[in-house]
Amino acid sequence: MSSPTILVLGSTGLMGREVVRGLNERGVTPRVLVRDPSRLRPTDQVDLRIGDLRDPASLREAMRGVDAVFHISPHEADEVELTRTVLDAVEHEGARLVFSGIHIDASNPLARWAMRTVYGRLMPRYRGKISIGHLVETSDTRPVVLGVGNFMQCDEVLLDVIRAGQFVLPTHPKGLNRVDLRDLGDIVANVLLDPTIPAGAYPVCGPRSLTGEECAATWSDALGVPVTYAGEDDEAIDAALTAHLTGYRLEDWKSSFKALRGFAIKTKKSEVDATTRLLGRPPTDFTEFVLRIVHERGLAPQPQSATGADGIPAPLDAALR
Repeated sequence: MSSPTILVLGSTGLMGREVVRGLNERGVTPRVLVRDPSRLRPTDQVDLRIGDLRDPASLREAMRGVDAVFHISPHEADEVELTRTVLDAVEHEGARLVFSGIHIDASNPLARWAMRTVYGRLMPRYRGKISIGHLVETSDTRPVVLGVGNFMQCDEVLLDVIRAGQFVLPTHPKGLNRVDLRDLGDIVANVLLDPTIPAGAYPVCGPRSLTGEECAATWSDALGVPVTYAGEDDEAIDAALTAHLTGYRLEDWKSSFKALRGFAIKTKKSEVDATTRLLGRPPTDFTEFVLRIVHERGLAPQPQSATGADGIPAPLDAALR
């Protein structure tokens, strides 16, 4: 049986590149639509199409003959209109849509509307993304909507800030659930390749909620340097984000970072169980993620008296084996 033809939109972003990796590891070469091929990783195996979501003709051409499409709302001022263009193209082709983004769920339509309204007022820059989740869920694309919260990879974007001694991601005192995008990439790949998974909304979460202090301590232990929590310092947050991001994405991150202080995002066993079923294994713990990044980037402290057989520090060596 031949593999379905898959189109991955946003393949050069943090999330999209993990979807490409997940598909490649399953022996699938996805089709991608990109403006700048140089942003693809050298290891990505893709069927390259040049184009833009603002060019419906190039999108329709890339969409021709596909069975399933992955889409995440872009950090753009016209993100709602761009998603409408994607939905129109998916519906025209008769393909299935797998979408990851903000999804607000409740027990009935009225409650969902009320929650969308409340969250829209609390996070005005995310009104578009909240609207997009609703548009996708109600579209004629047999959609699978993967609702996610905060990404562990936010830390990787700000890794030099962390190494300099500050952890600036704000969290509520009761904690924030965090997701490894590598897990999400594997889940998306599984769903794209399995048409028997029913349409609907599915939560994707990490195994536990963490406070900013806990995140800072984890990085400090792994790097062997003091890292302090600075998520209450707006100037530190703005400086860190401005040094690494630009444009609409910068303003989105500033807004969402500061809003995180007002939300306790608890970890529910039912959501961990649902994530585990989609993933085929337990979700990655934050400590595992941090040790992986430290190891991949060669950042671990190297005390001569405490190395394993491969020269990896013994605590890290044990965690990786």
